[in-house]
Amino acid sequence: MRFLGKLYPIITFTYFWLTLLQSKKRCLLFLTLGLTISLAFGQQIVDNQCNIIPPGWATGEFNILNEVGCAPLQVRISNKQIVSYKNNYIFDYRGGNPDAYKTTTDSTFPYTKPGLYYVMKLSETANGVRQRACRVVTVQNPTPPTFRVLVCSNGTANLSITNHAVTEYEAYDVDWGDGQFTILNKLNLLAIHKYSDKTSKVITVYGRHRISNCGGKSSQTISLDSEAKPAILSKLEMLDATTGELTVTNPNQFELEIFRQEGGGSFRTLGTIVKNAEEKVKVLVDTNKIFCYKLKARDSCVALLESNVLCSSFIKITKEADANVVSIGPYLYPSDVKGMTVTRNDENWWNPTFSQWFKPDNQGNCGTETCYRLEINTKDATILSNKLCTDAPASLCNPFGRLFVPDAFTPNGDGANDFFEVKGEIEGEPLVMIYDRWGSVVFRNSTNVRFWNGMINGSPAPAGAYLYRINVTDKIGRTFVKRGTVSLLR
Repeated sequence: MRFLGKLYPIITFTYFWLTLLQSKKRCLLFLTLGLTISLAFGQQIVDNQCNIIPPGWATGEFNILNEVGCAPLQVRISNKQIVSYKNNYIFDYRGGNPDAYKTTTDSTFPYTKPGLYYVMKLSETANGVRQRACRVVTVQNPTPPTFRVLVCSNGTANLSITNHAVTEYEAYDVDWGDGQFTILNKLNLLAIHKYSDKTSKVITVYGRHRISNCGGKSSQTISLDSEAKPAILSKLEMLDATTGELTVTNPNQFELEIFRQEGGGSFRTLGTIVKNAEEKVKVLVDTNKIFCYKLKARDSCVALLESNVLCSSFIKITKEADANVVSIGPYLYPSDVKGMTVTRNDENWWNPTFSQWFKPDNQGNCGTETCYRLEINTKDATILSNKLCTDAPASLCNPFGRLFVPDAFTPNGDGANDFFEVKGEIEGEPLVMIYDRWGSVVFRNSTNVRFWNGMINGSPAPAGAYLYRINVTDKIGRTFVKRGTVSLLR
């Protein structure tokens, strides 16, 4: 009985159409019937009591005008049941006890969103016996179709529907703008048309649902007297040592295939397809190899159109004691290069030339990394290398090198630790000064006297603590100071 109950709205709908359709239209009837069955059973809801008639209840009946149509859809109940009183309706029944729903006596209702909706009618007979009946309303999607047109040099236009997954129209009517029409179905979303002249045309595509014959439409103007232009690789950015990112500018929305060249070899396809107006694509790169990329159109009528070529570029840093040496590699297509810039902490630092491939940097702040990046500009694009960061040169952060300063000495002539002498690897010649407790200079080194023997003006200095100050000047003129205390022991 439950199965027959589910078939009731289907049988009623079929009978309604049989009374209206002529025999020559029965092919459309069977299509309608098949889709109706699919819709009725396709919308599964939990605890569907639509066709369950409780004990003591009776089966009701009603029809719906505009049972199938595009959103927004205004439906109206056609109440053909003679014995039917206290008619109330639930226009969006979703399962469960109908008494839990808010009902309305209004026989019209507007649906604003596509979907399948159960309508339940609750009524009574003249004797007060409660009645229940259900129908299904199909609200279809009227989203306008979107389409792409590729114009070939011979006046042929190739049209393809691009949003069928959203609209799901059963048919598309194409008005080519020259009095000619083509009908597409959901199994064939491509059409080709040859124009007899090269004046601009307005192409309109109508999306059509077969049952309701409703849908949406969209138009675009095409120019037949201008040649298609190739897509452009507008940017190649090295994200890290193994990953790059291509930015594709594709105003004609061609289907494009990415090709890669390794070193000076031939270009080979990566099997990657792009077709959006703007798109970013990740590609593999290698710091030890030069990879170049370009785009080729896949459609046969514009297959000769190829994009510009962009090649990977990396920078390297060699750390030396007094400088970070930044180097770049030669660009594989030097004639394409309009300018090169190496940034240092995002500010312009160096503009390399084709005869200068490296530059030392002896600047920096201790404890803060310095970051470098190469930017290459071509006619149509920008190439950004990897970004490398490194510490300041060692000489800036440790100008004293491995410096040894004794904390005590014993000038007693025994040949062991008789002098205060600064030893180690340092930048330049240090200036060493010794002070007594009152701040008077008791020793200052010179070219001829490099150490203090514990004498002041020819007399032994008293035992005790003495202050020292060591000044070191680096190669670019900066002075660094080291202070400390040394004990003179007698």
